[in-house]
Amino acid sequence: MVDIVEERKKAKQVVESDNFDYLIMFVICMDALALGMLTIGFYGIEFIKTMFLLDRLCMAIFIVEMLLKMYAYGPKFFKSGWNVFDLSIITVSSLPGSSYLIILRTFRLFRLLKYVDRFRRLKSIINIMLLILPNFAAMCAIMSVVIYVFGVMGVVLFGDSIEAFNDLGTSVFTLLQAFTLDGWASTIARPVMRFYPYAWIFFVSFVMVSLWLVVSFVLSVVAMMVKKEFNVKSRL
Repeated sequence: MVDIVEERKKAKQVVESDNFDYLIMFVICMDALALGMLTIGFYGIEFIKTMFLLDRLCMAIFIVEMLLKMYAYGPKFFKSGWNVFDLSIITVSSLPGSSYLIILRTFRLFRLLKYVDRFRRLKSIINIMLLILPNFAAMCAIMSVVIYVFGVMGVVLFGDSIEAFNDLGTSVFTLLQAFTLDGWASTIARPVMRFYPYAWIFFVSFVMVSLWLVVSFVLSVVAMMVKKEFNVKSRL
């Protein structure tokens, strides 16, 4: 019994060491390279076979990693959300059908997210993303209402003659393209204006409202970050 406890302690030291984490990160990156190369078909059959074997080797290392962690932690292994996440991804990607469904195997690459804490700058970016998430969700909610309203207006105004506004779905998709400012004037607005000369009012209004919302979101984030920095300095 004592020997098993000692062995588990040694296994725990191994799986919690920096070198072990760096090894797994390296294997994940190698697996990402292999999966990417498998999507390129002009390198020849031999190259594809080599990449497939590399992918299988990485998968074997991941399985050994999981078994080692399960042995080291015992029942406590399942108390960690990251461990359950890793085990779920490896289990799904090791299914027989996943060899042909590469989309299942690509989920293994998400395991890199657990190593964010190892890199200070990357961790700060993730923290900022989480911090502005409520503001972003609020902007998305308001933007959804705006797009829905303009989508209905587009169907009512242009649906009889313009294919891009035939129904609510296509109208919303067209407005999403306009929201990205991806050729909205030349490919969306001008063709509609050939049939409806005053359609520019509709499109300019939508673009201006969209820009106003985006600028408001950016300013709210800046104000929030400045306020947070001020609170930190005031505490010091």
